[in-house]
Amino acid sequence: MSAIMPSVGGIPLKYISLIVLAVQNSCLIIVMALAQGPGRKVFYSSTAVFINELVKLVVCTAMTIRQTIQETGRFYPQDFLNEVFGGDAWKLAIPAMLYAIQNNLQYVASHALDPSTFQVTYQLKILTTALFSVMLLNRSLPALKWMSLVMLTAGIALVSVEESNNRHGSKQSTADQGADGALTGLLQEEQRKAAIASAPSNDRPEVFVGLLAVLVACLLSGLAGVYFEKILKNTQASIWLRNIQLSFFSLPFSLLAVYLKDGEGVTEQGFFAGYDMLVIAAIACQSAGGLIVAVVVKYADNILKGFATSISIVISAIASVALFGSKIGSIFLLGTTLVLGATYLYSLPDKPVVKYVDLGSQLDSFHAEEGRMGSPHQGSNDSLTTPTSNGPSVRLDRIRGP
Repeated sequence: MSAIMPSVGGIPLKYISLIVLAVQNSCLIIVMALAQGPGRKVFYSSTAVFINELVKLVVCTAMTIRQTIQETGRFYPQDFLNEVFGGDAWKLAIPAMLYAIQNNLQYVASHALDPSTFQVTYQLKILTTALFSVMLLNRSLPALKWMSLVMLTAGIALVSVEESNNRHGSKQSTADQGADGALTGLLQEEQRKAAIASAPSNDRPEVFVGLLAVLVACLLSGLAGVYFEKILKNTQASIWLRNIQLSFFSLPFSLLAVYLKDGEGVTEQGFFAGYDMLVIAAIACQSAGGLIVAVVVKYADNILKGFATSISIVISAIASVALFGSKIGSIFLLGTTLVLGATYLYSLPDKPVVKYVDLGSQLDSFHAEEGRMGSPHQGSNDSLTTPTSNGPSVRLDRIRGP
């Protein structure tokens, strides 16, 4: 028997979390665009990633302590540490490592590929997520849902390309990265341009290397997301505790990224160089997003998360018309149509599976078994009488099952 879905005001938490995630991602894209506007000081995105994971760790720790006190009336630090680092806590190190590798591959890919090519190919993570959902979670997706996922991939790729062109390739949307602490991509495009400008042209990685990097990043994105979903859905531990473990294992990778990518700049200008209220708002928004994603993965799934984040990109693109003077072209309209159409198709209920029972074969087997054991004596208590009729006999060879 399946567990009862938690609800708020009669609305399942599954749908509430998806709506909140779409709104949060839309706000995040807008806040990041404002934080990186013309004339603003550049801050180091790697430090923002570290702060993001640290904030999630602190918030989830506070919520876990509060929940423990409410349930037991007491709190022992040693018991808390045993719960965080004991048992199967090591499993969370796997998605943390996969996300770290994925983020680094994104930098390689964005360096080697032009923004449009990167935007299009990186949307393949939608399909890899569905593929790993089938493989690791034994989820069955009918042909109609696969078609809707292909439509979503194509639609969001077109929308992303249009947005990239409108903003002159200066920003990469990170609304779809969710649980992996995706602020790594806040200034990805700026770093890509800086790297190209400072390096000789023959040092730029070949396009093949970029394509290979983005394809592997898509695979790791799907694998990490589905693996995290499997852990959340097959555990008695709270979402807060699992986020503590994920953030704890992510922090070393985030700190290493600060050293490798921005170590020199951080040493000279400081860890919080360029920070202001907009940057702090972006970090807070992304930290909240990480917690929302965990709820979505727990009560919905990664595929639905992909739809929510894709819709949020469309919403933010429409909002950018008023905020940044972006123009909506035919490519954007086509992409939006595909995204909305894919969302509708995926929401359609699956057709019921019709089972057929070969009643004729079952009757033949029954009569054969009856003949082998011998017919019962007429009139005995255990007799099996078959009414006879001069009318035509009717045999049902197949019967529809429920």
